[in-house]
Amino acid sequence: MNMNLLRQYLKTGFRVFLRYKIQLSIAILGLAFSLVCFVPTVYWLHHETTYDRFYSDAKEIYRIYAVEKGSGKVNEQVPGLLGNELLKYFPVLKASAGFVTEQLDYQTEGNDYIQLKTLCVDSAFLNVFQQSCVYGDMKQALQMAGNIVLTETVASRLFGTAENAIGQKLEHSLSRIFGPCTVTAVVQDSPANTNLPFDAIFNFPALQDASMIMSTPEQWQYYNNNLYVKFYPQANSEEFEQQLRDFTSRIKKNTDIELRMLPISDVRHKLNRDLLFTLNFIRLLVISGILLMLSALFNFLNLYLGLFRQRINEFRQRMIHGATSRQIISQMMFELICVVSLALLIGAFFIFLTRPIVSNLLGIVMPTPQLLYFSLLSGLGIMLFVLLFSLIPCWKMNQLITRNMAERKISNQPMLQRIAISFQLAVSIVFIIAASVTMMQMRFINQKDLGFDRSGIIQLYSENMKLDEHKATIRQQLEAIPQIVNISATDYSPDKNATMTTEVEWSGKQSHKKPVFQWLFADANFAKTFRLKLIAGRWWEEGQNENRKVVLNEEAVKVMGLSEPVGSIIRMNPFLITNDGVAPMEEYEVIGVVNDFHSHSLRSRIHPTIIRTGLENIWYIRVVPGQEQEVMQRISSILTDIDISLTDTRLTLLDEVYDRLDYSEQIGLKLFSILAIVCLSISLFGIYAIASSTTQKRRKEIAIRKIFGADIQNVVRMFVCEYSLLVVFAAIVALPIAHYVMYRWLHGYAYHTNIPWWLPVMVFTGSITLVLFTVLGHVLKAAGSNPAKVVKSE
Repeated sequence: MNMNLLRQYLKTGFRVFLRYKIQLSIAILGLAFSLVCFVPTVYWLHHETTYDRFYSDAKEIYRIYAVEKGSGKVNEQVPGLLGNELLKYFPVLKASAGFVTEQLDYQTEGNDYIQLKTLCVDSAFLNVFQQSCVYGDMKQALQMAGNIVLTETVASRLFGTAENAIGQKLEHSLSRIFGPCTVTAVVQDSPANTNLPFDAIFNFPALQDASMIMSTPEQWQYYNNNLYVKFYPQANSEEFEQQLRDFTSRIKKNTDIELRMLPISDVRHKLNRDLLFTLNFIRLLVISGILLMLSALFNFLNLYLGLFRQRINEFRQRMIHGATSRQIISQMMFELICVVSLALLIGAFFIFLTRPIVSNLLGIVMPTPQLLYFSLLSGLGIMLFVLLFSLIPCWKMNQLITRNMAERKISNQPMLQRIAISFQLAVSIVFIIAASVTMMQMRFINQKDLGFDRSGIIQLYSENMKLDEHKATIRQQLEAIPQIVNISATDYSPDKNATMTTEVEWSGKQSHKKPVFQWLFADANFAKTFRLKLIAGRWWEEGQNENRKVVLNEEAVKVMGLSEPVGSIIRMNPFLITNDGVAPMEEYEVIGVVNDFHSHSLRSRIHPTIIRTGLENIWYIRVVPGQEQEVMQRISSILTDIDISLTDTRLTLLDEVYDRLDYSEQIGLKLFSILAIVCLSISLFGIYAIASSTTQKRRKEIAIRKIFGADIQNVVRMFVCEYSLLVVFAAIVALPIAHYVMYRWLHGYAYHTNIPWWLPVMVFTGSITLVLFTVLGHVLKAAGSNPAKVVKSE
């Protein structure tokens, strides 16, 4: 292609843009905004499915976890002794690494306090999870008990440089037992997409051998260890998995569990139950993004090919003046490439403009290089799609251009154009239904009675052991604040996994049944603070030793089948284990029954709950309504005055904690609403532009119909029927799909709303109304034209 011809193509393309600026602007913006919606969702899916794959030998690393035989309950942790036993029995294993994650408070020799996410590991950790060394000897970094490895950011913050950090001493809450720890190496910060985020890696000697605090049988019943194993290359992991299942039973160490394993890349979404967004939710958004992209592409092709049809006379004149068919097709393809490139540039600009908002919304880091890579890859795919699907229509149009005028027939909208419009409308209807059902479920959740009054409650939580040390002082000073009504301590938090057990017995229990009960530890003020309703009996009395007294919820009474629950005796395992590994059952008296209440998300049913005293490490503070923020500021000041290390204590309104449980639904509502608006806008603007070109093209047909007796109503009715049929076809496809998808989504909740019969009717009626309103102006203008002038001009 010579420069003169290229210059001519550019000039022609610019004139075409000025002439058809409305239609082209609709096509460009539709494609650009669909790219803005598509690229972040695809990057999000990639981010979530590549967790820990940055390890060079990630394919050989697997997570080991346990499943209780009786209840089927999944336990992410396993006994600390298991790793060495597996290495002893299975030669296919190259290494094993166990660790626990702790939020520890550290103090430097200069008395600087810092709280670090610490992996308390065994000495083999770096054999499984190799780290990128910044400074130090990684081979010896964790060989000695008390050795600690810091990330580059932490080392620079505490000691100025990574080199200065080596050999430095750090005190922490475990130093009273094992002495201060020594910095032996500095590594690069952990990536964002890892299941093992850390600020420090600490060699904790009691992780696998806890003989100083419990016997060997006790250790086999104690689940505290996150265990990973690493296979030799070419090892048969499937055979190992089969033998792993009953391993603890075969070696007669623990007969109550079965062992399972997962590839490290599957751990995040198959084992982690605390995620705000499930992988299915993310995949659904990616599918939605693909549908939106296809809708925008079809709209783009419809509009642009429609413009080519309107320019047939222009192309004919060019051929008369010597242009070849190849040059005409080249010009069409060149114009397409230019317009698509402009749409992609606009889309990329808005992707990077909205990146901080999207990143904050989804809770992920979106680095510029990776986002640019996905934008370029998506842009290339869009360009190839447009060129591929426009090549044949452009070739056929070239054939039409070469025909004599007398050979051209009056035709209605091409079938492919109708299909494309119906597809866009179908996608819009699916998004509208999805957004509507999500909004209904959110309203249902907000209006659902949780069984207690969560307003006006502040949650105070810290993993800092200093909170427990100063508990009496803190409570005394908090009680002196006049806006505080009640204070309660418990182990319950809506955003944490509940403690579950099947080791409960009562009079009349059938031996073959092992229902799962939730244990909830609370103090004497729990019922008052949460304003629970006492159905029968009483709560604990403050200051009394009632460790063997429990309170049940209504569901627990129902499961046990107790007609007179108050005064009943139940037997439970209180976490204590004898030297022979057998857990003793102790008797507890039921002193009260409270109403059922939702301790967690509405996705889960209310569990039969046994409430008892003990393990109270989370505080709840009920305050006078409207005084929450002022009280939180005063509490922060009190904690800092008592101990500077309590600065990191988390103070959160309980309302906000529960709102976070529904964060995925809130995001889903926003995203589906955006998708619905964008897709419907693309469809309606596309229909508007197509209606404009179609009525213009069919002016002669309308004129001939009017000459033969058709009035304006007949002409309008013809167009109304044509466009209504497009909506009908779209609804026939979209409504069953939308109903099925959202029905399945709703049934992921134990408590949910239902899809009302009137919703699809309303969406269908609204879609027809919007489409007809969009095209009505063009139709009335065409129907009201003078047939004599039209025939003469044609």
